[in-house]
Amino acid sequence: MQHTNIAIVYLGDFFFDARCINMALSLQKENTQISIICTYNQKFHTSKFKNIKFYNITIQNNGIKKYWDFHAKVKQILNERDFDTIIAGDLYSLSSCCLSNNKAKIIYDCREIYTQLSAHYYKPIHKIFWNFYERFFLKYVNTILVTAISDLNYLKIKFKNYTHLKWNIIYNYPSNYKLNTIISLKEKYNIPENKYLVLYQGVIQKKRGIKELLYVVKNSKNLVGIIIGSGNTSYYKNYAKKLHITHKVIFINKINYLDLFNYTSSCDIGWAVIQNFGISNQNALPNKLFEYSLMGLPVIASNLPNMKKIIIENNLGIVVDDKNVDEHIKGINTLINNYSHYVNIEKIKKTFTWQTQHQQFIHSIYE
Repeated sequence: MQHTNIAIVYLGDFFFDARCINMALSLQKENTQISIICTYNQKFHTSKFKNIKFYNITIQNNGIKKYWDFHAKVKQILNERDFDTIIAGDLYSLSSCCLSNNKAKIIYDCREIYTQLSAHYYKPIHKIFWNFYERFFLKYVNTILVTAISDLNYLKIKFKNYTHLKWNIIYNYPSNYKLNTIISLKEKYNIPENKYLVLYQGVIQKKRGIKELLYVVKNSKNLVGIIIGSGNTSYYKNYAKKLHITHKVIFINKINYLDLFNYTSSCDIGWAVIQNFGISNQNALPNKLFEYSLMGLPVIASNLPNMKKIIIENNLGIVVDDKNVDEHIKGINTLINNYSHYVNIEKIKKTFTWQTQHQQFIHSIYE
């Protein structure tokens, strides 16, 4: 394998992002010099990252200034160093990657249909801006990575005039991590042994089914909700208070990704009831679905096309109408009463882990 100097640029915290971590660890196996340019609060020290160079971008987290600040500081770093390949880890990294003085190959990790995010649904000006921005910078891009066939089909039609682009599907599968320690959330939070822990992990924001999870917890005697992540947490804490279920819901701040599975494995059921709201959500195939299954949690998820296909074909859990709380409760009871029927960790390890994506990802870097 040719020795290569590669940068991954990401507007977010690398240490909490599964996809960036998996890419970096894959590249590290290939005699590659790796630099991570991102915005992290605290460096997570582990031997897994010992050969990776980190550049921490500090930005003012307010409105449009955040994007400009990130762009300018990343561009300066890229201008001062030579890279063979630069991976824009999200839409917001494209401008700095494309406008630097580096004559590097540009790979755009289009992990979402960004202009169709639910956050833009009621903000048409934002949608127009990011659509123009994405189209403008694609002329500098060599390869686009997507996370599902549905996204590939949608974006190939949208960008049909960009005939120079190469396309690769790299699924959002977790690495087959071994648990570092065993954490008992029931013991830590004094939860009775006869309760079942229903877990949501990920970004805390609207349209992710968190409100529906709180309703289910309220209307079930034997469930406790575990919500791990950061974002609009105060909204849901207040909502739990309004429903008088603060004693039945545990909020845990985001956990760095290499430790997250220790918490996941302590729960009983994985929650992925994403609302059918906007094209990006409709095409959702989130990494949490596979993370739950890898840790032996049967999943209750929305009957959205991508998730429904994976769950039914591989018997990973129950699919439900995202708005029907009665259906959610019934689905959870089915999982509880037929638990072993939905758990097949060995199959998950063979089919839905990053190891199955490694070679395709490396191919996309060097093709």
